[in-house]
Amino acid sequence: MNSRKLQDFDFYMVLTATLLIGFGVVAIWSAQGAGQVTVLNDGVRQAIFAAFGALLLILVASFNYRFLSTLAWVFYAGALASLVLVLIPGIGMEIAGSRRWFNLGVTTIQPSEFAKLATIIALASFVASRGEQMREFGNFAVSLLIASVPAGLVFLEPDLGTASVFGVIWLAIIVTTQVRWRYLGPVLLGSIPFAFVGWHFLMEDYQKDRLLISFDPFKDPTGTGYNIIQARYAIGAGGMFGSGLEGGTQSRLELLKVRESDFIFAHASGMVGFVGMICLFVLYIILLWRCLRVAQSARDQFGQALAIGFSAMLFYQSFVNMGMNMGIMPVTGITLPLISQGSSSLWTFLIGIGILQSVLVHHRKLAFQAP
Repeated sequence: MNSRKLQDFDFYMVLTATLLIGFGVVAIWSAQGAGQVTVLNDGVRQAIFAAFGALLLILVASFNYRFLSTLAWVFYAGALASLVLVLIPGIGMEIAGSRRWFNLGVTTIQPSEFAKLATIIALASFVASRGEQMREFGNFAVSLLIASVPAGLVFLEPDLGTASVFGVIWLAIIVTTQVRWRYLGPVLLGSIPFAFVGWHFLMEDYQKDRLLISFDPFKDPTGTGYNIIQARYAIGAGGMFGSGLEGGTQSRLELLKVRESDFIFAHASGMVGFVGMICLFVLYIILLWRCLRVAQSARDQFGQALAIGFSAMLFYQSFVNMGMNMGIMPVTGITLPLISQGSSSLWTFLIGIGILQSVLVHHRKLAFQAP
């Protein structure tokens, strides 16, 4: 990047993301017992993944984001192909009844994470290319189909939580276009009977139990509700300033499960307490603000839609993960952005931040463009 473009680079966004990642690395290391720092510890591995993700961020930011529109359908087709392949026994890796991963040896890759980013790019490219034509029902229907196909494939893994992210991305982008509300309204109202059909005919019994127990875990305190109860205890036991790097009692006694990923918020609460989690909230608010600022700075609808879609994904995943740890949202397995263990989610958000940085540093009109 030249010096002029570097002036538009949002260092506050990168600094905030770095602080969140650093907090996540420490929390993951702590969740595994705060033992010796070696490459065998998942916290150290997460730091290595973050370093590689930082390179991806810089690489993506250096390219003009407008080229993404040209390749949007290539990315989208690749994402759909990966979502189909991961469902095939022998190709996709199955854990606890779900087939969501490719095993690469050094790490596992979850294609649904990258599919979210590909869908944002495809939707942003589509609505930008249609402009005022988004008022037509045909274009509205196509935009819905763009989000529905990957959501349906992810639902088959099964992964209800991640499937819902595609709907949030679509809604956030579509409401910023010139779509007619007479089209959008029936879709939103139609989600009610669709939810009824899904509940009675599409969802497995264990999925229903998980959703119901999320709001009343004491109905099954030793089964499905066990970890939800332990998460609440861990958050409450954190007190004002927490119990230190080793975490609270629930973590030290290994009563809180999956504390490196789905329930890392509860573990971190026991580690740093109320004050520390308020600081975490503030960091997420700052990051969301800087992402939404990109939508305001963008000079074209494509850049605006990219920023809106990514911001919606960031907000929704943060809210749902924190909510399910506190017992106000159903347990869906959605990761806490930039903090939960896992290379796929981390790289997806860092690439997304790189795209937003590209919008900032390349948002000025090119010299040969017409005014």
